[in-house]
Amino acid sequence: MKRFIQTILSTVLLLFGTTACDNLLDINVDPGRISEDQVTIPNLLPSAIRFTANVQFGASQYGVQYPQYLGGQAISQYTPYGFDQLWRPLYTNAFPSLQEIIVRAEEVEAFNYSGIAKVLLAMNMLTGSSIFGDLPYTEANQGTSNLYPCYDTMESLYEVHIPELINSAIEDLQRPLPELPTLTVVRNDYIYNGDLNKWLKAAYALRARYHLHMSSRNPSLINEAANDVDMAFTSIEDDLQLMYEENIQNPWWSFLGNPVNKIMQPGSYITNMMNGTAQYPGVEDPRLPFYMASSDPDNFTGVEAGRLVGDNPDVNVNLTADTWYSRDIAPLLMITYSELQFIKAEAYFSSNRELSYQSYLNGIEASLVKIGVPNEEVNQYLSNELIAVGALNLQLSDIMLQKYISLFLQIETWTDMRRYQYAQEVYPGLSQPVINQIPGNPWIQRSNIADDEPGTNTCLPEIPNQGVPLWLFNN
Repeated sequence: MKRFIQTILSTVLLLFGTTACDNLLDINVDPGRISEDQVTIPNLLPSAIRFTANVQFGASQYGVQYPQYLGGQAISQYTPYGFDQLWRPLYTNAFPSLQEIIVRAEEVEAFNYSGIAKVLLAMNMLTGSSIFGDLPYTEANQGTSNLYPCYDTMESLYEVHIPELINSAIEDLQRPLPELPTLTVVRNDYIYNGDLNKWLKAAYALRARYHLHMSSRNPSLINEAANDVDMAFTSIEDDLQLMYEENIQNPWWSFLGNPVNKIMQPGSYITNMMNGTAQYPGVEDPRLPFYMASSDPDNFTGVEAGRLVGDNPDVNVNLTADTWYSRDIAPLLMITYSELQFIKAEAYFSSNRELSYQSYLNGIEASLVKIGVPNEEVNQYLSNELIAVGALNLQLSDIMLQKYISLFLQIETWTDMRRYQYAQEVYPGLSQPVINQIPGNPWIQRSNIADDEPGTNTCLPEIPNQGVPLWLFNN
């Protein structure tokens, strides 16, 4: 069995096994030890889901300083950063647990479980590769048989392995249910409560995101992204997200919402975009007080990219325990209906401006409704002339700026920015950090190598500095 199962067994043995063995020294079987058969597929799923949420949060935790959602640390100055908060939960927890589910489920034809696990694994690998480029995949998680896994190239991950996972997930989720009664209904599903139709929509949503990424290399794939959107979410009720509870809090709450001392603050680019002083002059976005709190409700001032917390005493905004994304019970969003509508708007921008415009409006409305903006304010915002520009006047920047606002705190926005190489025509007003530590002052393009890898893995690729574009964006 994989190292993941061995870890579970070892942990349980430490908890329960010692006292049981004291009086049974003449028996070779430890009755306090859980057998591998008792670690069932349904029992593996909830941990795999939470591990995946940790990967997605870990990618964003410090990484969202790159698309300037947050700022205030040296990472925003492009000092070397290896996304360890993504790497560790991916390869220590999520990858082995999801792979274990896939292997076990396929052995007993429980394709409902393998399909779910493949969606989650593909999403993790897509996120990871969009950040690191090359990643261990085909040689990963082989235990002592391969302690030094070599990396698969980003090209092979994007052209072969990730689409294979997604397409296999779509196939699995449409196969007959397993004959074993204990596996017929998916249990312990914290996301969709065993609803395979919603998981199938999520698989198509992920494929839409994947095809959007690949359109950087092959522009015709933008049409495939639009087709996938039509097979995916139909409302915000389908969003791929993990809900939290008061006793299991959202990680943004633990990281920035609850602490008194804030190590990061909302950036000036997102703040000015929403407070009516920049791209939408005179229009205060009704989502602004949901996103961040200000010590002065009439003035929202964010931290300039490249500045540290405390550099500017005028900065007065924070994530708190009451702001929407950093509440203790807030969901962690992974793929949303709003995102898909913006993908569709971008896909049809050149070929069907009317459909593009309607999708653009749908994406904005979904974002507003999702966080609880009152209906009157939703309608008022959607009817503002700077938002309701009309199909003939719609610009690509309109779509991408509203997508930027809607995907607050999600690392996917950094992929969007690199697809367009931070172009002013797409992201007007976006400025490089005031301090840029990369030689030549380029825009940030990739992660540094994970801190855990040098010295522990002898099969490492050559990693350029973080200003060199990844394969996906180098065309």
